[in-house]
Amino acid sequence: MSEPNKEKPDELPVGIRVVDRAGKQVGDIHACPDLHGEATSGKLLAFACATGLLLVRDGDQGPSVEHIPYPTNLPNGKATTLLGGKGLQYFLGNYGSDRLLLIDPSTKELFRSVDLPTRRVHFAVDPIRPRFAYAFTEDGQLHQVDIVAGKIARSVKLTEPYSMDGHWSDPRPRIAVAGDRIVVTDPLKSQLHLVDATSFAKTGDIALAGKPFNIVAVGGSGETHATE
Repeated sequence: MSEPNKEKPDELPVGIRVVDRAGKQVGDIHACPDLHGEATSGKLLAFACATGLLLVRDGDQGPSVEHIPYPTNLPNGKATTLLGGKGLQYFLGNYGSDRLLLIDPSTKELFRSVDLPTRRVHFAVDPIRPRFAYAFTEDGQLHQVDIVAGKIARSVKLTEPYSMDGHWSDPRPRIAVAGDRIVVTDPLKSQLHLVDATSFAKTGDIALAGKPFNIVAVGGSGETHATE
């Protein structure tokens, strides 16, 4: 297993250390300055660093850790949030205020940048339709991101503008995927906006009391038992 090490700089470098079942460190500490953000996709584990990505792969001799620097064709910046793809093995991260970073460990072009029309408010992956992810920008639009093509496929206007100026914790829209619906919160209007995942058209609103902010989609499947 691997775990972040965030001890003081004068004690140990900020990075990742691999430990065995007994908690004993295996190998060296893998440097990851400004470590912020981690995710899993399939059997891969990734950590976001100021200098690039730490990619952890499971192997016969235990996990291997590889540092992959950001390519020189990207502007200066770093990822601080990572999401892991479901169904397809990839990672999606933020990069600057108006970009997403697609990370595909199976290709030579490991990093691909997706430009957004304005600053990013929130983004999420689709656990049901692996090819797609979604980003909400401060102009009030929800964007469908085609992971394979590496670009925005469709957009739909849902809210009035939400500025990213101000405190990071101010109420702003958040995205959740629930079955065939994409749900976006609109705290200033006390609403949830519903978008059909297939047509990518708005299908309705749900009025709520207060200011809906964070949202989580929870589901389950049951069993049908034969009765005599």
